[in-house]
Amino acid sequence: METKIYPGDCLGILKKIPCDSIDCVMTSPPYWALRDYGIKNQIGLEDNFEDYIKKLCDIFDEVKRVLKKSGTCWVNLGDTYYTKSGGAFLNDNLNSNKRINEIGINRANAIRGKGLLKDKNLTLIPFRFAIEMQNRGWIFRNVIIWHKPNCMPTSVKDRFTVDFEYLFFFVKNKKYYFEKQYEPIKKSSVIRSKYVRYKKGSKCEEGNYAIPPENPDEQIGLRFVNPKGRNKRCVWTITTKGFHGSHFAVYPEELCLTPIKAGCPIDGIVLDPFCGSGTTGIVCKKLDRNFIGVDINPKYCKIAESRISEFKKNNCILCGIPLKEDEDFCKTCLRVMKSKYPNKKKFKQILQWHKNHTQLNQEC
Repeated sequence: METKIYPGDCLGILKKIPCDSIDCVMTSPPYWALRDYGIKNQIGLEDNFEDYIKKLCDIFDEVKRVLKKSGTCWVNLGDTYYTKSGGAFLNDNLNSNKRINEIGINRANAIRGKGLLKDKNLTLIPFRFAIEMQNRGWIFRNVIIWHKPNCMPTSVKDRFTVDFEYLFFFVKNKKYYFEKQYEPIKKSSVIRSKYVRYKKGSKCEEGNYAIPPENPDEQIGLRFVNPKGRNKRCVWTITTKGFHGSHFAVYPEELCLTPIKAGCPIDGIVLDPFCGSGTTGIVCKKLDRNFIGVDINPKYCKIAESRISEFKKNNCILCGIPLKEDEDFCKTCLRVMKSKYPNKKKFKQILQWHKNHTQLNQEC
């Protein structure tokens, strides 16, 4: 798999990419009025959020041009309160020797108080962006809620704590590549599916049941239970992950795992025009997809290149899905193996046999 990362303004670099050459876009642009990255021509510090939306959608016009007709586009975008706050970030601590108080209140904080909205308003940036994307010809397929069970606590006393962000799913044509993704069926649904519907005096016996069973003892609900699970829903509970590098706005790998699996074929090309520390590129490497990343900050590009090059692919020994570096089996395979081998000693022996067998194959 090939990985390319380009430092520079994403709009200029996108114009150099051929038309209809990208299979999937997975990205998270800088949010409006939240951070000052200390880079000239950065996105997110426009005085007016309408200018931010226009500038962002101009970039996605180019994204639409380079995206294949069968391509998919996934955009993680958070909202902003139109309120000045005490917190401040400059350069995400890339210049650790430069203190915030040397420059006063940072630009990101200063622009949230120019009278565009009443103070304390939620600016609805994600929805303004989504509507403008529709106006420019994109097809809006899903709003996905990224629920954060370990969200940052807030000190506010007059509203609820926000524990989610949005992930928008766009396409450019009615027909596009999409591999259906599944999630586990609830145990209560599986139990109900095993009920015998045919009983004496029931609608089935009278011939009034919508789908009569083929035999009197058939567990009719099993006809509708897919062994793979049910179609994945639109609320994804994913914990935020810490990152030790010089970049605060890093989304977890799990957030882009499903979009890339669903929206990009194996050996396809994934583009992230705001690649930051390179999380999208790492997931692409795990899933055997090619990756093109762009970021205006050359220091972030170096971080991304280092993270992706150092990553060593590690898959489940039994089913092959991506795992963390220190794992050998996925949770699903472990659960199945435990049900087959309830004896702990036998269970450990079987796991060790699979490990040894895999190592022998690698040596051969």
